Amino acid sequence: MTSQTLLNPTIPYQAEGSTILRATAAAVVAGAAILTLFVLPAEYNIDPTGVGHKLGLTALSGAMEDAEPAATVASTQAAAAPVKVGPQTRDSIIRATPYREDQMTLTIAPHAGAEIKAEMQTGDQFVFSWTASGPVKMDMHGETSMTASEATTYWKEKGLSAAQGSLMAPFNGIHGWYWRNQGETPVTLTLKTSGFYRKLIRPPVN
Repeated sequence: MTSQTLLNPTIPYQAEGSTILRATAAAVVAGAAILTLFVLPAEYNIDPTGVGHKLGLTALSGAMEDAEPAATVASTQAAAAPVKVGPQTRDSIIRATPYREDQMTLTIAPHAGAEIKAEMQTGDQFVFSWTASGPVKMDMHGETSMTASEATTYWKEKGLSAAQGSLMAPFNGIHGWYWRNQGETPVTLTLKTSGFYRKLIRPPVN
């Protein structure tokens, strides 16, 4: 406030230039803090400080939409470990589970998900390929049962329209795929499998 304003209240308030600069700098700093701490985590899932995750803001960025039906997804560190191949013997090669081949086709509505799993015993294996008429998010994972509250993720990726590979079941349970159509039109997906597993199932998606 200027000295003239103090002496004569009828003169309108005029801030000094240094005051305006300090206020502007404070506003810029506050805006940057709000952008970094709250807006980026909530809108774009960008959380350089970790505050957004602690406050649960990153869940607002669409991460919840991408969440899988399993309540908790276990760490994928085991899947990233180097592959160790033991000596090949009759016991490591032979499979008690009968060999089978399957093909399933399903249609996934926009912004909806679908699952196909194979019932397997530890050590059972299959090879697979699938194609989709549009890009989908895929999460390949396994659970000990249909009612298990935890899942182990093997491979998760967005924007896929096809994939192929093989899987050896690391534990007894159901192992397979969750796909999510993140587009605006229905997606038709066809899965082909062959190998040693009991059967393919379509668990309900919550």
